Amino acid sequence: MVDLRKLLQLSARETWLLAQAAVLLPTVRLALRFITVAQAQSVVERALRPQRPRQISPQAIARMVHIAAHRGLYRCKCLDQSLVLGWLLRRQGIDARIVFGARKEDNQMEAHAWVEVEGVAIGEDDGEHQRFLPIEQQGASINI
Repeated sequence: MVDLRKLLQLSARETWLLAQAAVLLPTVRLALRFITVAQAQSVVERALRPQRPRQISPQAIARMVHIAAHRGLYRCKCLDQSLVLGWLLRRQGIDARIVFGARKEDNQMEAHAWVEVEGVAIGEDDGEHQRFLPIEQQGASINI
């Protein structure tokens, strides 16, 4: 009941973004079985940008993706969320960049993906991304 009440409080634009995210998240997961992450990222980067000015904040878009990822039918990973969030942001005319990070903990290599707008992580309220060093900064010094 509470979730339905919250859903009814969303604006039409937020509801539309939530619906898109709910469909795109499992679609991305399925697509990643057939294409590489680099190819998927290329699709995100080539997303058509609308001619109208943006009408919703990057944080609001990230919130809709987060809700779809954690409350929808499909629970997804950070990579799926980042690809969908990046695509939705770019469709709104927002210059978004997907960042891939890695770290080594207890002899285990861990990875994380997140989206940045103007150098600020979007949708990473818990600061999870801060535990990872962006791979582009690590260069050839990654010891696996």
